[in-house]
Amino acid sequence: LSVCLSALTDGVPTTCCFSYQQHPVPRSLVVSAYITGSSCTQPGVILVTKKKKELCADPRLPWVQAHLKRLQILKN
Repeated sequence: LSVCLSALTDGVPTTCCFSYQQHPVPRSLVVSAYITGSSCTQPGVILVTKKKKELCADPRLPWVQAHLKRLQILKN
């Protein structure tokens, strides 16, 4: 279970993670990702799936880093 909540921080909408996805998400399902803002209490990566579902992931985990690296390569 992962929990992403949007809140207003200084009048700007911010999405923060309060729990992380426990199991790796297949890379074929992930279409984009973004890192949560510095105003969040813990670091997080939001993985966006093909069905537009947003999942919070721990940026320190190797599988999350692999997704970020792959998505960066796809952008170039």
